Amino acid sequence: MRLLTSSEMAAVDRETIQNLGIPGTVLMENAARGVATVIYKYVEGNSVLVVCGGGNNGGDGLAAARNLYNMGYDVEVVMLTQPEKLKGDAKLNYSILSKLPVPIYILKETELFEFGLKLRDFDIVVDAIFGTGLSRPVEGIYKQVIDLINRYAQKVVAVDIPSGLSGSTGEILGTCVIADYTVTFAYPKIVHVMPPACEYVGEVFIVDISIPEEATSVLDTDRFILTFEEVAFLLPPREIMSHKYTFGHLAVIGGSKGKTGAPSMVAEASLRTGTGLSTVIVPSSLNEIFEIKLTEAMSIPVEDENKGCFTASSVQTVLDVVESGKFSAVAIGPGLGNDPETFEFAREFIRQCSKPMVIDADGLNALAENPEILKSKENVIVTPHIGEFSRLTKLSKEEILSDLFGCAQDFAVEYGVTVVLKSGRTVIATPDGKLYLNVIGNPGMATAGTGDVLAGVIGGLLAMGLEAEDAAKLGVFLHSLSGDLAAQKLTQESLIATDLIKYLPEAIKFLKQKESSPAKNELPFVTSLRECVGV
Repeated sequence: MRLLTSSEMAAVDRETIQNLGIPGTVLMENAARGVATVIYKYVEGNSVLVVCGGGNNGGDGLAAARNLYNMGYDVEVVMLTQPEKLKGDAKLNYSILSKLPVPIYILKETELFEFGLKLRDFDIVVDAIFGTGLSRPVEGIYKQVIDLINRYAQKVVAVDIPSGLSGSTGEILGTCVIADYTVTFAYPKIVHVMPPACEYVGEVFIVDISIPEEATSVLDTDRFILTFEEVAFLLPPREIMSHKYTFGHLAVIGGSKGKTGAPSMVAEASLRTGTGLSTVIVPSSLNEIFEIKLTEAMSIPVEDENKGCFTASSVQTVLDVVESGKFSAVAIGPGLGNDPETFEFAREFIRQCSKPMVIDADGLNALAENPEILKSKENVIVTPHIGEFSRLTKLSKEEILSDLFGCAQDFAVEYGVTVVLKSGRTVIATPDGKLYLNVIGNPGMATAGTGDVLAGVIGGLLAMGLEAEDAAKLGVFLHSLSGDLAAQKLTQESLIATDLIKYLPEAIKFLKQKESSPAKNELPFVTSLRECVGV
């Protein structure tokens, strides 16, 4: 499902109306019916107060008020602008509504006390003040109205986005409405899914307002929410004559003193994802630890001169092991350590290795000195968190967090790699410029080792033969889904990284059951964001 900014949505609207010929009144009517449908299906109460601004968002509110009146609700409307200032479809819907027995009040600044009292009398308040076009902080009577709604409304349904939020960036433009439900149109917007704004939208519903997919031809960015449909059927089939090498062999290169857990989790996660074999290539002085820790996964020790880490002299030995063995992919970096010789080893190995590869943790830190190495690679996935990405790009954390999409996309395109930029909202960027945002997972996953598990899941999928983009999408989705399933049983507070490995089978089972039993529901005029994601 596409994820748009407000300006992109405006461009799609124009294309739909001007070139495809669907009148704006049709789009507004469908939007209004969607708002009324969400209220009817999901929000308890019989009385509705619709608060309308002067633009198309206010027009949506006026049309929704009419639809709610037709459905039998006790409806009143409060206008924050003079009716003669309305234009186009908003003016038309005001004209229609004014002919019906629906009270319409024009709010004056001297009547704010009475407005506050009125808010208490209604079960539901519809926020139709500002839409996605707002670009500056609200002030004056608008700010006072929003403050009163937040203070006195029982349930708030926002039309398109809660008033006071930026439709393009997820910023809070001063005061904003705190919604219990948000009903948006055609496609979700960045504001609905990116913090901090997403914490103010409540439950999000998307309404099909009859905009054809062809209208998105005007967009110059392919940005999507990662959904079940994007990852369905990517897992390789299991045929009767399959053997362990059918499903690949992952080489995990990592480990140093005090950091033997990270590569062990990578190996175990890859096996739980379905990889046929997983072998950890480790410094020889640590091998006894790995022999004890690992059961299904194997280990290959490499001489380390008893330093407890890889050295520059390890490069050729590890390359020979990987290139001459039956390995189908490599995961390098977890627990590698930050010794200068280890960094030299990692850079040279990555430069020379020809296998599909996921690079994580200290493998990325080693590349920070010379990311140009990546430009010579194919089928490579890098999985940085914000700090690692800052070191790779020389951008500040603040710069990255202010533009996750742009920063990830720029790096992926410039260096020809697939980027999995890990944060509370993980972004996947591909070398051809596509962007995917993961909206599942939970804060309980913010704990040591979950990134190692993700590297194992993605590395395992690479080893099974998936291309980098598919391995990244499916890996991120499975990893987050297992985190959600684990948190349901264990709580977010008690979640640890190995719990994600334990719940990977449940996540895979969920996907396979959903693949074999596709839902046959009514046509999706209104769907929740969670339903769109598919979990």
